Amino acid sequence: MSMSAKIQQIIDSVVKNETLSGTSLISTIFGDSVLHRGGNISLASLIQLLELFGFNDRAVRTSVFRLVKNDWLCSDKIGRTSFYRITDSSRSTYLQAEQRIYNDQMKEWDHYWDLILMSSLDTENKALLKKELEWLGFANISTNLMAYPGCNRIELQRLLVDLNMSEQVVVFKAETLQLFNNSVDTIGRMLRTNWPIDELRQRYLQFLDIFREIGVLLMQENEQLEPVQAFQIRTLLIHYYRRILLKDPALPLELLPTDWPAISARTLSMNIYKKVFEPADEYFLSVAATAEGPMPNATAHYWRRFGGLVATNERLNHALL
Repeated sequence: MSMSAKIQQIIDSVVKNETLSGTSLISTIFGDSVLHRGGNISLASLIQLLELFGFNDRAVRTSVFRLVKNDWLCSDKIGRTSFYRITDSSRSTYLQAEQRIYNDQMKEWDHYWDLILMSSLDTENKALLKKELEWLGFANISTNLMAYPGCNRIELQRLLVDLNMSEQVVVFKAETLQLFNNSVDTIGRMLRTNWPIDELRQRYLQFLDIFREIGVLLMQENEQLEPVQAFQIRTLLIHYYRRILLKDPALPLELLPTDWPAISARTLSMNIYKKVFEPADEYFLSVAATAEGPMPNATAHYWRRFGGLVATNERLNHALL
């Protein structure tokens, strides 16, 4: 059996057996393929792209309607053709997700914890702040107290200012004291109690099970990958990787098991992405259209993904640069 046939079997199996949400998959396509090319695309293009993953016309229309209702997308109609674009309010969230998926590096930990005391907030504001802090990786370790080991202080400061809560919460910096021989074990139990360590491990391992064989097949240089397959692989890869990363608090490696699978998952994602992005773009650009015509050139941020992308196809390179 050829490499292309084997890969198609895997793609078909994932599409058939894994639970795919139309709204989530459309968000993936917007973040991965549309964001840095103007942020808008025709409904007809979306319908054609989503058909590759088992979604019919009606399912796509229902999904984009939900995304518009929740202010992720907005729509424009020119003649009888509808176009959808990323809203101004959701753009920052797409860009944050972009950083997490393609550009995040394992950061060094200064061995200090950031603690947020929320006892001065009313119930509604407390729930709002808790949700936003969880996005930054914080967990509720006690009543009115959230914690994270070495957060991005600039992001935290910006969040508190944006929510107008800078004068309503107290931020502490704390250090773990190794008073007893079993202190490390105690910290490990605390982490598992308050952060989804075991659930994340299972999700990373499932991700590796799905995509590792594709990675091995792609290393075989004796056969060209079909552009439509490349687009399917790239979209499914980022779709599943994104869903894990957005739940991963990115805890320092020192606090995680030595065989933490996130490292292998990132390496695999980078290798597959760099292998398929070019033919995937070729297919995407052959289908996707905006109100002005073909998709515009990709921005410089796109080319910085996973440490830098390099196009080898002269025609595609000319179309994108």
